[in-house]
Amino acid sequence: MSLVTIVLAFVPVAVLFLGAGWLAGGRKLTRAAALVVTLEALVLTLLAALWFGSLGHGGWFPVFLLLGVLVAGAERGLRFAFLRSSGRAELRQFGLGLVKYLLAGAILAWRLG
Repeated sequence: MSLVTIVLAFVPVAVLFLGAGWLAGGRKLTRAAALVVTLEALVLTLLAALWFGSLGHGGWFPVFLLLGVLVAGAERGLRFAFLRSSGRAELRQFGLGLVKYLLAGAILAWRLG
């Protein structure tokens, strides 16, 4: 898999993650937050390149579903435990985080698979 292919797969995922961060942050995204979500998109793209390039050519949905549950669950679980925020709001944020990873998986399966 070429570097150009990986970069072309990374760009739409980074845009997706930046847009999701912008919406989740009340339409305010700091430079540091933008860097974090861009790096998150890069790591996910590299993981997908490894998956599609060597380990598996199909079955992207369960892989990205599990990754989304892990990441969204970790983010929401810590916030819920320490801030004691509304359970309904946390479930909504968890669902949005999961959808973000599934959409990224679909984009990466299309670009890299």
